[in-house]
Amino acid sequence: MKPTTIDEAWTLLVERGKSARAVGGGIDVHLFRVKDVDTLVDLTGLGLSYVRSEGGLTIGATTTFTEILESAAVASHLDGILVEMIEQVASPLQRNQGTIGGTIASAHPWSDVIPLLLVLDAELGVYDGAARRLSLAEYLADRAAGVRPLVREVCLPAVPGTAAAAYEAFTATGFDVAMLNCAGFVRADGGRCETVRISVGGTPALATRLPSVEAELAGALLDESAIERAAESASAAIDARDDRRATADYRRTLARVGVSRCLGRIAKRLGGTG
Repeated sequence: MKPTTIDEAWTLLVERGKSARAVGGGIDVHLFRVKDVDTLVDLTGLGLSYVRSEGGLTIGATTTFTEILESAAVASHLDGILVEMIEQVASPLQRNQGTIGGTIASAHPWSDVIPLLLVLDAELGVYDGAARRLSLAEYLADRAAGVRPLVREVCLPAVPGTAAAAYEAFTATGFDVAMLNCAGFVRADGGRCETVRISVGGTPALATRLPSVEAELAGALLDESAIERAAESASAAIDARDDRRATADYRRTLARVGVSRCLGRIAKRLGGTG
């Protein structure tokens, strides 16, 4: 089924319940077939494929990763950090099909997109009978509790002042999913960290921010010593576990290295010495 309004799409999903699934690019439907699903609700007719730059950045839910990569507005946002991340997502052919709304709704633990959007303070426009906005963190918490509105768009706020972000992923091959990934964002004032956001994902749980590490860096100079301390704290703070991709101990090592690399690149982009 291919509805033409978001209200029609939501009504179909509610009426058909667990037998229906929303589809953007359709990658998950192909890879992870669910028993008893007999209705696919195609969202590509809702006019949600767009990138808009109006203060911040707004990306429609059915916008593919390739379309995002080709956007001049995306390339200019925070020195192209979204481009830096998306170029590490899957393969070029999969990026032609995968959508930003789909990857958020799927919320795979190894997601490359979610760690970065968390530190960029992303908000989502969603629909569940009425249009509303909520933070990505709120959406993920609701999703874990079984509340799953349709994602309409991703909204990144404008970044005032001097700020930079970075992303790092560790994979076994170029197109493999991450054994661990992390992202960081720092807004500086007078050379010191005024706003800090750090997230780590694929632990193997879904990405979450590390508030204790963020608090440790608040007000600090982002020098080599501060970066080293924060990286060690991140390694200790994550809920690392074993799975077929990596051991818990290896993931703690990756977290330390990944956070160090992210903060080091951020320091350089801010003009520091890290």
